[in-house]
Amino acid sequence: MKKIYIPILLILLCLPAAAQAKVVIASGAGYRALVDKLTTAYTAKTGNEVERIYGNMARVTAQAKNSGTVDLVLGDKSFLDKSGLDCCATQRVGRGRLVLAYPKGKSYADPKDLLSSNISRIALPDTKRAIYGKAALQYLKNKGVFDKVESKLLMVATVPQSASYVVAGEVDYAFINLTHARKIKGSIGGFKVVDESAYSPISIIIEQMSNSAHGAECKKFMEFLNSDTARKIVVAQGMQD
Repeated sequence: MKKIYIPILLILLCLPAAAQAKVVIASGAGYRALVDKLTTAYTAKTGNEVERIYGNMARVTAQAKNSGTVDLVLGDKSFLDKSGLDCCATQRVGRGRLVLAYPKGKSYADPKDLLSSNISRIALPDTKRAIYGKAALQYLKNKGVFDKVESKLLMVATVPQSASYVVAGEVDYAFINLTHARKIKGSIGGFKVVDESAYSPISIIIEQMSNSAHGAECKKFMEFLNSDTARKIVVAQGMQD
């Protein structure tokens, strides 16, 4: 069996990259709803399918660097600028916005609500690796409540994980992004877009890897992002220009 299997494996590994049927886009997990809708619309328009990979940005960029199979990477500019990815083209997608989501039966008006003795747990993404975790930390500090709520903070890896806690009613509040908040709005009490002046602007971009074997197809997809169809999707997902 080994004598038969190994040559076949070697042949498969040696197939040219051009034989791959799909462009691969890797994205931060918090933008799954956005990327799913964009790629679905793109496929409907062109017939060209797009394979999608999601995770926290540290994992996404590591896979883009090491696998050699990722063609496009979507995420926040500040993180991607520091990632060391070898890219040959960059395009802005939109502006990310931080929200505070809450379970059914609760509400949120301003940071003072976080100080209530009835509030015991506040979920937020990783404050070192996730842009919305960093934004949440900035928001809490700039609003002067961080020291008072630090013991209540429950840090998780990604936006979807933070959201899962508020969907399950296991936390009083959860910091997530507007895109994901709109995706889960039917499963929670609601959400509030927080003061954007209290955290650094979040610019979401898409980059093409220099080693992509699908340069022409990447160009088509990035051109599609400028179409009216794509821009309406971006706006509908809470990422205004």
